[in-house]
Amino acid sequence: MNASVSNRTRTFLMYAQDGKGMGHITRTTTIAKHLLAANPNWVAYITTESPVIGEFTLPDRCDYLKLPRRMSPTTLVETESEHEAAIDYFRIHVRSRILREAALALAPDLVLVDHEPLGRKGEFREGLFALKEKSPTTKFVFGLRDIMDDATRIRAQWRDLGVYDALENLYDGIAVYGSSDLYDVAEAYAIPPSVRPKLHYCGYVVRDVECTDSAEIRARYRVPPKGPLVVATVGGGSDGYPMLEAAQAAVQQVQSAHPDLNAIFVTGPLMPMEQQEKLRARATSTCRVLSRADNFQLMAAADAILSMGGYNSVCEALYVGRPFVIVPRSTHKIEQQIRAETLAAHGLARWIHPKDLNGGESLAQALEWALTQDPRDHAQLVQKIIPSFDGASSLTAYVSGWLSDT
Repeated sequence: MNASVSNRTRTFLMYAQDGKGMGHITRTTTIAKHLLAANPNWVAYITTESPVIGEFTLPDRCDYLKLPRRMSPTTLVETESEHEAAIDYFRIHVRSRILREAALALAPDLVLVDHEPLGRKGEFREGLFALKEKSPTTKFVFGLRDIMDDATRIRAQWRDLGVYDALENLYDGIAVYGSSDLYDVAEAYAIPPSVRPKLHYCGYVVRDVECTDSAEIRARYRVPPKGPLVVATVGGGSDGYPMLEAAQAAVQQVQSAHPDLNAIFVTGPLMPMEQQEKLRARATSTCRVLSRADNFQLMAAADAILSMGGYNSVCEALYVGRPFVIVPRSTHKIEQQIRAETLAAHGLARWIHPKDLNGGESLAQALEWALTQDPRDHAQLVQKIIPSFDGASSLTAYVSGWLSDT
């Protein structure tokens, strides 16, 4: 191989759809870290709407392009249909153009599109196909989080947006962040037989955790060395208040049977401040509320975990092998509920529907289940069903092989 070719800088472009939460951008930065560590002559650019991307520590040789949100003055009065139309106009005439020009100007060797195959509501479609035409050597990979939403709804959306055509004619590979033993995406989303050879199950993508020593973590967060620890997390926290409010009541009930129990609740940076203050007003010395923390580290020290059903939170709870209770997000999308039901069916978790949170009784019963599980037995069950969580390393090997000789 020509040395000048093998040593040239390669460019990696990532699209992370994340308008409110932190899950997509966390997964994207984790993947970028692994890819860049394994490929010293690569650089990476992340395009995202995420409002918290600037708070993430990016790996060396990685930068981001912040996609703007449509802004309007508070004095502007719009109907719901007018508001949606304005957002769609902004997406087509601003964001789509930014994405197209960035893709063409960077001329990346590899493009990885997270979650939405053509970008949110198709905003990256034009840019992706324009790049495909201009740069036929560029490799395109769709990063598919296994459970997206109700399968029938996803099929309809993909038909309407032309996703099946893109899977056939645009993408070189489909990296599935999951396990076919738990969720078969080919069947769920009716992926055509001609496209199925492109599927590559990478396993679950989990970010690196710098410390898993329970005693050290407890000391760091001022938790007594003895007694059970409950950790409750709600991701970014924008809609996590109802769960943490119920969890406070549940912990109080459980403490009657476990008087040495301590709990730490993490609101996340996106929970409205007035809601955080309400939770802090009810906090105690044994049930504390933090705005921010390393949730992954806390989970490693926990005896039981409460979380919403987001991909990252669930994967981290599974990785540390602790019994956990899921309260899935309650919206028109049922992705988190499907994930909770799937894991509960395998005995890996219990789940509570948000409508059953009143008074915290159901949550207290589920939490009691988690606290009374044998930790070793539960960890072994997780390992039996999900033997590895090296999705980022697997994806790195998958895409690096394509570019090693080009």
